[in-house]
Amino acid sequence: MDGASFFRPAQNWSGEQVRFMTAGSVDDGKSTLIGRLLLDSKALMRDQAAALDGDDDSLDLAALTDGLEAERAQGITIDVAYRYFATPKTSFIIADAPGHEQYTRNMVTAASVSDVAVIVIDASRVENAVLKPQTRRHAAVAALMGLNVIVAINKMDLVGWSQDRFDEVRGAFKDVAGALGLKNVAYVPLSAQRGDNVVHRGAHAPWYHGPALVELLDSAIRRAPQSAGPLRLPIQVVLRDGDKRLYAGRIESGAVKPGDKVRVGPAAFAATVAQVRVSGAGVASAEAGASVALELAEDRDLTRGDAIADANVRYARRVVADLCWLDENPWTRARRYRLRQGALETTALIESVRFVRDVADLTAKTPADALVLNDIASVQLAARDPILADLYDQLPGSGAFVLIDPDTNQTCAAGMIREVLA
Repeated sequence: MDGASFFRPAQNWSGEQVRFMTAGSVDDGKSTLIGRLLLDSKALMRDQAAALDGDDDSLDLAALTDGLEAERAQGITIDVAYRYFATPKTSFIIADAPGHEQYTRNMVTAASVSDVAVIVIDASRVENAVLKPQTRRHAAVAALMGLNVIVAINKMDLVGWSQDRFDEVRGAFKDVAGALGLKNVAYVPLSAQRGDNVVHRGAHAPWYHGPALVELLDSAIRRAPQSAGPLRLPIQVVLRDGDKRLYAGRIESGAVKPGDKVRVGPAAFAATVAQVRVSGAGVASAEAGASVALELAEDRDLTRGDAIADANVRYARRVVADLCWLDENPWTRARRYRLRQGALETTALIESVRFVRDVADLTAKTPADALVLNDIASVQLAARDPILADLYDQLPGSGAFVLIDPDTNQTCAAGMIREVLA
């Protein structure tokens, strides 16, 4: 599709914030695209704009986002660069993720806080750009994280704005999207260097009748607001105020007010919220994103890592999860890792690897008995202590976790719970 079904009525999103990331292979033009977005949306400082010298063909737009000396020297993105701009309807936070396979872990970090992935593909490459491994890997990570996807088919000016080339790249990516189960995908032909179809519609592709990239982002389908979900409050610290015990943390999802009936866990004992405090003062209610301290009417023995949740909360010790392996050291069978879910830490064991996703053809390879850097896999995992059994698709905040090597403190994997086992 060109974007029509990617839209929702604009009036529903007035004044909202959208987080999106750019992804794709090296040299496909991600940093240049971000530079063009900042320039044409008037988001640059005066001295930054003045430093750009030349016409559209010679502007070094990538230099606006390559903040590290090593990035400027090598002409690649290494770290995630965050930038900001706004339209009259929406404010945007951009995460410019690295394209090189070596920095896939940085891309995972950017995806974890994004609503939309803009996957940039260079239409001018002789080979079919969609078949490049890192483009497919980034599409797979976007699918794992449940992101909506916009495919920015870039450098169309270098192929004479050929509709045939656009259709070729779009068709190839549709095959990738189908294999990964990506549903909300929009496609836009553009030239990041010259600015066509980025912030403003261009006149060079009369065959394209869809919106420019920013118009797509303005009305993109966001993740459901976390305040609409069930209550999840991981306890970070237990405080004392005279003879009162307060349980402090950041509300991950849902809302809470005095009088609410909750479950405190992992034992899931029933309790009643007596008071909600924000910055030391009692409030009528608080919702997702707020840092609060709760007083309960009952005396419950809770500690850091426990959770205050709604009455339907579930806990489990064994789950099926998708993993992206982030450690240069491969997974070691029978090795126990630290599992961190919110403020909870426990020991976990990967019992088995169900399959590893082959980025060459996107098939699930079984049997699988190894996990190495940048592998994307489905695993069966057992934890020593009960963890929140929230599915990532429904509650991404509490349905995610990381695995940590207990010897090196290296984050080994990012995980998303897909199934709860008995």
